[in-house]
Amino acid sequence: MTKISNLDIKLIAEKYGTPVYVYDKQRIISNYKNLRNTFDKYYPNTKIHYSVKANSNPHILKIFNEINAGTDCSSPMEVLLSQKAGFSKENILYTGNYESYTDLEFALNNVGRINLDDINSFDRLLKVGKPDIISFRLNPGIGRGGFEGITTAGSDAKFGVPYEKAIIAYQKAIDAGIKRFGIHMMTGSNNLEPYYFAEIVEKLMMIAGNLFNKLEIVPEYIDIGGGFGIPYEDDEDPLNIDLTAKLISEVFIEKSAKYHFGTPQLLLEPGRFLVADAGYLISKVVGLKNSYKTFVGIDSGMSTLIRPALYGAKHRSYIYGKDKLHQNVNICGQICENSDIFAKNTFLPEAEEGDLLIFRDAGAYGYVMASNYNNRPRPAEVLVDGEDAKLIRFREQPEDLMKLIPEFENL
Repeated sequence: MTKISNLDIKLIAEKYGTPVYVYDKQRIISNYKNLRNTFDKYYPNTKIHYSVKANSNPHILKIFNEINAGTDCSSPMEVLLSQKAGFSKENILYTGNYESYTDLEFALNNVGRINLDDINSFDRLLKVGKPDIISFRLNPGIGRGGFEGITTAGSDAKFGVPYEKAIIAYQKAIDAGIKRFGIHMMTGSNNLEPYYFAEIVEKLMMIAGNLFNKLEIVPEYIDIGGGFGIPYEDDEDPLNIDLTAKLISEVFIEKSAKYHFGTPQLLLEPGRFLVADAGYLISKVVGLKNSYKTFVGIDSGMSTLIRPALYGAKHRSYIYGKDKLHQNVNICGQICENSDIFAKNTFLPEAEEGDLLIFRDAGAYGYVMASNYNNRPRPAEVLVDGEDAKLIRFREQPEDLMKLIPEFENL
């Protein structure tokens, strides 16, 4: 692997240093248009809200604003970043959990729609104000994700109103004078099975139908969340997005007719599907160790990309300009934790100090989950468009880490 889009990776590393996150702008646009056009074919009244938590750089958000997406935010700062990127209030969706009064007041004043995680959230929201439209996030009792930590529904999940209690939540909203409603569900992340989406949407529509018919209300929108996956390994097949959209839309249209919903807006909240395979982490080999195993040490760490250490996630790795696989190694970082391993028992070409090592599919949940553990500064971010590149986040410097420490900030 030598290029990202049409730009030589070596040139990027020489100009911006390592480690560095690099994003392919045209790939992001292509991913969005693929999803947008496919759902337009089967259910035109669909709105895509990009999940900011996946990658919150404002330059990335600006791309989505320019191609008419909305954003889905989970914190006030994500709302502020959306605003900075040009999104209007109406195109910002807020889906938090265990929100503070400050969070709820900010959301009430700055976003178009709020998905509440619990009945208690609605009680607290009313203390700061009353929205024009409200939606509750339901837990349908089932969920699936690529890893346990990214499964966001089911009996062990911390998210959502149990579907058995949904009528209590909406009746409370009606009693408070709310007259406009939506409903929301998010069951997991990185799913690659089209029929799973059809199954879970069917369950949501059945819950919504029985609920809203009983309460004699009609939802303005039904938000099925995200969860659209990408393959992280060579033996995984990509999600068949055409079949996924077709199955979701068929269930959605059928149940909307059955329960007299008309044509409510279908909301999607993809993040990973739009940006993950457009992102790369470029690092440099800084040390080789022949111990009980062979270790290739790089100038990144779990503070740079935590997914392998946190979830056991895998990111395919390559050495710049080398293709012939040579040795079975563990790729490890500079953090003083034995879990700071990017890949175990993986085959690489022969590695040498100074080689560039590239991780694929790092555009989602990469930089946004980076930290300063071991007091390592966070990396730079670069956006590539064809043969052009621009810096979209400065590399942190030691003095940046000192600025928030009173009396020591000038050291």
